[in-house]
Amino acid sequence: MTSQKHLFYLAPLRGITDIIFRTSFEKYFGQFDFLMPPFITTVKGEKVALYHIKDISSGENDRKRVIPQIIGNDPEDMLKLASCMHDLGYHTVNWNLGCPFTPVTRKKRGSGLLPYPELIKSILDKLIPALPCSFSVKVRLGLDEKHELSKVIPVLNDYPLSEVIIHPRTGSQEYSGTVDLDSFELYTAQCRHTVVYNGDIFTADDFKRLSERFPGINRWMLGRGVVKYPFLLEALRSGKTQTEFSKLRLFHDDLYAGAKETLSGPSHILGRMKGLWLYMAGSMPEGQKLLKKIQKTKSLSAYERLIDSVLKQIS
Repeated sequence: MTSQKHLFYLAPLRGITDIIFRTSFEKYFGQFDFLMPPFITTVKGEKVALYHIKDISSGENDRKRVIPQIIGNDPEDMLKLASCMHDLGYHTVNWNLGCPFTPVTRKKRGSGLLPYPELIKSILDKLIPALPCSFSVKVRLGLDEKHELSKVIPVLNDYPLSEVIIHPRTGSQEYSGTVDLDSFELYTAQCRHTVVYNGDIFTADDFKRLSERFPGINRWMLGRGVVKYPFLLEALRSGKTQTEFSKLRLFHDDLYAGAKETLSGPSHILGRMKGLWLYMAGSMPEGQKLLKKIQKTKSLSAYERLIDSVLKQIS
């Protein structure tokens, strides 16, 4: 859309952007510059079991573009997991300091660590010198207060991070309210590292507004917006908005086939597809009506009949 070279990242959305989603998306809608799979929690014990990292162990993951993400607060466990990721061929590992969900934050993980800059410093002091790979961090403005990041940024500035990804909401907001662009501007100015913007890019107009306000930013992480409207990535690159429902049909069918192949039991499969449609319905005609019908389905056969009928009408 502009002469500046913009780089686009796929955000980590737990339960959504797994290897099936990532490979299927790029098959139909183009490649991201970088992809960040959903976070992997640290584990105790001497070794990391293969099943624990199965989402990133597949050869389908491009080691040059995929950035695995760790969530945890024990530097020894983080080093063990990061080293395992490096052994798989990954060059950079990201630390999640942004997850907003209470089961995570109450354990002082994700954004639950942001009120404790000294603890973050202690972890980085032990971790960074021993890491075999590059390291980046993903943050929010704080857990409950947007000023909490003001004490974390100076800590991060003391370490050789590859980049800092900032989602300008607090953890307690989760995804409610609006992004705080004034705070993003403030912390970007204070941060010595390359900054990636993350949050509420749903349309080409959103991106235009943000890129004009922050001309020094050329790295953008897309999450809910690109799941809702998969054509968004191409729209941001070319400036053209075009919905090809035939591609949506193929994309859905790949996601559904992948869910049936990897998940156990109809309820698990149906739950995954309903979760995807919470976003994807936004790109469909009368999407909210469709979503209500999908949420009412009780069996895979009923789901298949409904989706087949809807997608045949529009593709």
